[in-house]
Amino acid sequence: MNERRAQPLKIGLTGLPGAGKSTVAAMFSELGAAVFDADAAVRTLYAPGGGAARALLTRFPELDDGHGGLDRRRLRALLRKSPALLEEVESIVHPLVANRREAFLRRAAGQGAPLAVVEIPLLYETGAEKGLDIVIWVDAPNEARHARLRERAGFDAALNAALEARLLPAEEKRRRADFIIDASGPVQDTREQVQELFESLARHG
Repeated sequence: MNERRAQPLKIGLTGLPGAGKSTVAAMFSELGAAVFDADAAVRTLYAPGGGAARALLTRFPELDDGHGGLDRRRLRALLRKSPALLEEVESIVHPLVANRREAFLRRAAGQGAPLAVVEIPLLYETGAEKGLDIVIWVDAPNEARHARLRERAGFDAALNAALEARLLPAEEKRRRADFIIDASGPVQDTREQVQELFESLARHG
């Protein structure tokens, strides 16, 4: 990394569900990048006392997990039954996640990390790319993605299909991304791509 650069390179990591974003993010972290874990942020927000839990339980008290947190299984069932509510839920959750992401970027700037990677599934849909230096698209064919998703606890195929139907076309996202990591093959192949890209960005960022 050029020592004259005062801030870490801000990198958006995005891709369709099951493409391998979390795996790629973990690889960047192992190499020394600061990484924002979006799933961990949502879990915290849904926990008892979390901002999203408070807001959503005011609107949907039946989603209480019995401890003041949000029951994600009940939330998935609600959205499967009433997909139109997804936009309302996102309007509550997304700004809270964005606030945590911005706080992460501020911390990363003071910690000296060469790269700050933020995983943003709806990056282009929310316009979040405007505040970033580089966007990486994690790619994998639908067959591989869906096979990975089916292995996840609580995976809901109908809800996932509804979510994906609201996204911008994958080809448009590939076109707009600065770099593409193909995560369709063996993990080692993905790791080699990440390491090569990390070294290039850290050297020339």
